[in-house]
Amino acid sequence: MAESPQLPDRIQKDLEDALRDGGVDKLPSRPRRRRRPLRLRLPDLRPRNPGELVLYGVVLGLVGYFVPPLRGLLLLGLACVALAIVTHFLQPQGQRPKYWRGRYLDVPSGQWPERLYRLIYRRSI
Repeated sequence: MAESPQLPDRIQKDLEDALRDGGVDKLPSRPRRRRRPLRLRLPDLRPRNPGELVLYGVVLGLVGYFVPPLRGLLLLGLACVALAIVTHFLQPQGQRPKYWRGRYLDVPSGQWPERLYRLIYRRSI
């Protein structure tokens, strides 16, 4: 490799004076990392798809069936299974999947069945 050429002493001194006057010695040696503000959020308990909703419904139904004081959970479990079956047919059947920078991009169409589906289910990551 070629060595860097030496500057004349006068230019080198002027350069060092200019850097010192500009406060280059006060700059941090490496850039500071940005900290994300700590936000406490409640977790999203919605299922990701109708299959998970069926699973939740079956678990609620079994608890309601085997624990007599919680019989209401049996009806809630059956309602979850019925809702999962209905929303399975409302599942967005979009055009071909869109990708941006190598990641899947989910573009909603805005029709009412798709809006209902997205209201019930959270987006899977």
